Amino acid sequence: MADRPKGAEGVKEFFWLFHQIVHLALWLMLMLCFAIAADLVAAHYVWTDDPVSGIQDLIQFYIDQSTAPDLSARAAQLTYDAMFGWNGVDRAARNAALGITSGGAFSEHISEMLFTGNLRPYTIVAMYGAKLFGVRAAMLAMVLPQFGLILLLALVDGLVARYVRRACGGNESATLFHRAKRWTTMGLVPLVMLVWLVAPVPLYVHWLFFPVVLAAAAAVWMMARFYKKYL
Repeated sequence: MADRPKGAEGVKEFFWLFHQIVHLALWLMLMLCFAIAADLVAAHYVWTDDPVSGIQDLIQFYIDQSTAPDLSARAAQLTYDAMFGWNGVDRAARNAALGITSGGAFSEHISEMLFTGNLRPYTIVAMYGAKLFGVRAAMLAMVLPQFGLILLLALVDGLVARYVRRACGGNESATLFHRAKRWTTMGLVPLVMLVWLVAPVPLYVHWLFFPVVLAAAAAVWMMARFYKKYL
């Protein structure tokens, strides 16, 4: 019986799932910050006439494109509440819209600066940006099952090709295996996810889904086919 891992390695293996969840949450928070920053840039340079209407139209575009609009709308509200609900920003925006003042002089000054001055359109765009991120994240999650199924088929076919290569005495190729692995896990897929979640432009999901899934399936097939000859 093999010895159990000790020390830091044992703790790392024990908390592997928790570690992955934390990394995913941090990655999503980072992408959310990037998305809001991109929305603010678009508000300043692209939606110059009416920044708020510009991002509202973009949100509606993605909700109309979604296969489950209600789920996308709930994801948008959940993301908004997680970003601006708990810290009182949403309440301050509502109070400013109604002309209600609350809190001390400092909080009133901050609220006036953000919601009644020149910064108001950018503040509203940032708040809507959280909803836009939630909609696109929900659409991405709805695509993942199909994406995973195609990759699974590519993996099975690649393993069959590996069995044939091993039975026929073919050589393994660590170079091709590692290049395909890096290209998939550190190149194409993360880049496309970044563009989908961050870019403040209307994108159709099939523009990204079909090319990426075909390329990723080819890479997974190559990884499986050229995996080491003996396990």
